[in-house]
Amino acid sequence: MSQVYVYIEFKINDLEAFDLYTSQVSQTTEIYGGKTIAVNKLPLPIHGEVGADVCVIQKWPSLKSVQSWHESPEYAPLKKLRDEEAMSDLKVIPIPALD
Repeated sequence: MSQVYVYIEFKINDLEAFDLYTSQVSQTTEIYGGKTIAVNKLPLPIHGEVGADVCVIQKWPSLKSVQSWHESPEYAPLKKLRDEEAMSDLKVIPIPALD
């Protein structure tokens, strides 16, 4: 089982909903071994265009741990907030670590 990095990018739809989401999400990721290691709220590309307001990188013990968190009862209310109010154009891309 190898570590996985997760690249996330999105646009913020509702700042108040986004602030509520961000104030609680790390409590749920920690349960499943995830940790946010980088956040860029002003992404400036070296090459190409960025279609996001925020880019995030997380580190996880495995792809299974990411999937378990994403479908967990702890994350469910935040996932609803994320999808219905806080964010749009969300992309969540797992990237296996090179061991």
